[in-house]
Amino acid sequence: AGTHKSVTTASQRMLLELKRHNYVTPTNYLELVRGYRELLDEKRAEVGESRDKLVNGLAKLDEAREQVDSLSVVLKDKTKQVADSTKACEDMLADIMSERAVADAQKKEVEETSARIEVERKDCQTIADDANRDLQRAMPMLERAMEEVNKLDKSAVAEVKNYTSPPDKVELTLDGVMILFKLKPGWDVAKRKLSEADFLRQVLDFDKSNISESTLRKLQKYINDPNFTPEKVASQSKAAAVLCSWVVAIDTYAKVSKEVEPKRERLRIATQTLDAKEEALADAQDKLAAVVARVEDLAQRHQKAVDEKNALKDEADALSSKLERASKLIDGLGSEKVRWQASISSLTAQMGALPGDVLVASGFLSYAGPFDTTYRAQLVQGWLAMTKENGIPQSADFDFTDFLARPTDVRAWNIQGLPADSFSTENGVIVTRGRRWPLMVDPQGQANKWIRKLEAAELKITDLKAKDYLKVLESCIVYGLPYLLQDVEQELDPSLEPVLAKAIVVRGSRKTIRLGDKELDYSDSFRFYLTTKLSNPHYKPEIQAQCTMINFIATEVGLQDQLLAQAVNKEKPELEERKQELAALFNKYKVQLLDLEDDLLNRLANAPDDILSDIALIEGLEATKAAATEIEAAVE
Repeated sequence: AGTHKSVTTASQRMLLELKRHNYVTPTNYLELVRGYRELLDEKRAEVGESRDKLVNGLAKLDEAREQVDSLSVVLKDKTKQVADSTKACEDMLADIMSERAVADAQKKEVEETSARIEVERKDCQTIADDANRDLQRAMPMLERAMEEVNKLDKSAVAEVKNYTSPPDKVELTLDGVMILFKLKPGWDVAKRKLSEADFLRQVLDFDKSNISESTLRKLQKYINDPNFTPEKVASQSKAAAVLCSWVVAIDTYAKVSKEVEPKRERLRIATQTLDAKEEALADAQDKLAAVVARVEDLAQRHQKAVDEKNALKDEADALSSKLERASKLIDGLGSEKVRWQASISSLTAQMGALPGDVLVASGFLSYAGPFDTTYRAQLVQGWLAMTKENGIPQSADFDFTDFLARPTDVRAWNIQGLPADSFSTENGVIVTRGRRWPLMVDPQGQANKWIRKLEAAELKITDLKAKDYLKVLESCIVYGLPYLLQDVEQELDPSLEPVLAKAIVVRGSRKTIRLGDKELDYSDSFRFYLTTKLSNPHYKPEIQAQCTMINFIATEVGLQDQLLAQAVNKEKPELEERKQELAALFNKYKVQLLDLEDDLLNRLANAPDDILSDIALIEGLEATKAAATEIEAAVE
């Protein structure tokens, strides 16, 4: 209420002194209350976030310092473990080389012995093959004879046995058979032998390999007899002929077997020798396998030790890298610590002073626009005094533009044509931060020029004399484009009232506004500016309630800047161009510095608990700090 009354008093004084009208309406007060609430929340969030980022940044730096101390101890221990493990691996490798040398020597000896034994094995096989070839000469005859014997049955034997006095060739054959069975030749002995039930089985199972020399000599008498042939005997008895074939085959096999016997003896001796050597070889192979297994076990243990050593080395390297990154982080950001601590103190004090500062700033936005710099200064001093009297915390050095505008924004406005004096800067803040659409008293065209560059190509410019100004306005409202209605007089088209009053209707997620007889979709990106060339307009209270009227009449400083710029531009346009380029570059650098610091603090705020393990983060912080240093040097 005190703020509202002070503005009313100032307006009355301005009317008397300067003949300028300003109406203080209830809307101003409502805007003050609503603006105070919203601005207080905004600034608390803004200042709190800035302070929290700095606090968190300092905490991360402190954590990094603590980690450096603990990591240094751990790294020293790991380095010793790596050295011990390396020595153990070297000792184990020496044992392996020694054992491997033994194994290689044994392996060579076993391979040489194995090669010799293989030769002897082949020699034995050669002897066996030679003996078997000799025996194979007699085997077909024997096998045929045995096949014939197999065909005999008891009736065939009985046929021979039933002879009372056998034919001569049959008797000759049976005598030969008896000789083989080591019996006395003669029909009586033969008849008894034939009567044995297993006679044929004895013939089939006869031990042909162990016939004595005396038996063979006795048998030759019959073998050499011309009538002792299966063909001749068959003429008297087919069964006897079979037995004759058997005797001849046995004789032949026995003779061949006797011839082969020396080879068999050689084979037996060679085989015995080979078996002994193979047994010795198997024993050597077992010993070799034991040595190889021992070497393999040592190799596995060595590999395990190497893996453990490498793991320890990797850990030590990782710790060393962490320490290096920590040093970079601490060294790189160490210079920021003092400044951040000072900023935290300043932001904490600023947070405490927000109730009073926001109250004065909200009052300025709502009421100060129509006044010149002298009246504004008096109003602010009065408001600061009232807040102090009422015990409301406030900043001792409160400044409206510093409180609501970033320095980079102000420089950008200056580059865009807004004069650099404090009065014009205040106007820029009111235009960009005010809740109501700005109606700018602009006889020199400073505001018009600035708005054109501020909004650039998207800006739609028209006046009330244009036939399509409402149509252009409709398009800007729907598509969210900036709209400048210039050269307005003291009376405004009633059709503009819904737009000036922001009579927006919300239906769900849709926003609409009525313009004339049309209901339009309303875009939050829409911006509305009004300028007048009248130097001392007298607007109705209703219009002043709907708009924020702003006094853009040029100050002496503003005029001096404009005249100087025009003079330089005419005499030496390259200097004015260079000035604009440097101003733009300077502002660009300042924006980049703020963005880089914000990025650095955001990185720290989002860093993991173990900040030193995040390589990308440390590298990003280094790059950010390096870029900031380069820009600071360029700015200086």
